[in-house]
Amino acid sequence: MPDIDNLNGVDMGDIASINGQDAPSGGGAAATTAPSVAVAGGGFGVVTATITKSGGGTYTNPNYSAVATLADSTVTVTDANVDRNLESDKSHISGVLNFSDTYASAAERTLTVRAQEFGATTQSSAVTGTYTPSYIQNKYIRIQQCNDAAGTHYGGHMSIYDMRFFTGHGQSGTSYPTTNLSSNTSETGIVASTGFYYGAYDAFNAFNSTTSWYWALTASAANTWVQIEFTDATYSTKPIIKSMDLYQFSTYLELGGFFKITGSDNADASSPDFEQVYPFPTGQGGTRLNLG
Repeated sequence: MPDIDNLNGVDMGDIASINGQDAPSGGGAAATTAPSVAVAGGGFGVVTATITKSGGGTYTNPNYSAVATLADSTVTVTDANVDRNLESDKSHISGVLNFSDTYASAAERTLTVRAQEFGATTQSSAVTGTYTPSYIQNKYIRIQQCNDAAGTHYGGHMSIYDMRFFTGHGQSGTSYPTTNLSSNTSETGIVASTGFYYGAYDAFNAFNSTTSWYWALTASAANTWVQIEFTDATYSTKPIIKSMDLYQFSTYLELGGFFKITGSDNADASSPDFEQVYPFPTGQGGTRLNLG
């Protein structure tokens, strides 16, 4: 690798020679084809970058470097904190990168990505995508079962043993609800509700963690949701939610693989200020998911 990143603004990886001599980074050898990158997300600072080779297709055996920065070049996510994923056959790294950006600024970020094929001596040119972290500050926060990443509603058995929303990153700060609910209105200022519940498994049980669970068994696609309301009388200013924790109950979750989080000031979740779809961990049986 060179001692400097660029010469007169030109990336060293893109310089074949200097005064007739090979560049110290191995310039002059075949560089990896520059990829394209699509950046999605930002809710709770959770971001996914999908990389494809220029002209379509995927790399044969790639590695990637990625770093997120503000406009003033402040680094918000280092390459070391970007998670790589393996292809389904575990033969090589996939083109999907995941990371959480918990840097305090709410400004837009630029994600800079380079690819390097196994056997190539030079990285690709840099490509970029942008994203902006977003958080929930709304009267209603709703969780809805989905069938795909597009957020198609899914009827089924959604079952949640415990769910909490936090004012700090990494499940820190104040947790809402602040108590284990014993009814939909047992905590002052908090109201739990749902489109449908089975038997005695009402909405408040999704925020209980001690005796039961919320269960949407036989619910229609439109009604497979549970939410909390921050009432105006208690919360004239709604808390800013920066992370959450969701614990599915046993084998009864059947989330359809995805769930949608909506932050809205309307009880029917219309005109949302925040709306993100997240995959749920593969498998069933007491799985816990932390976001943010």
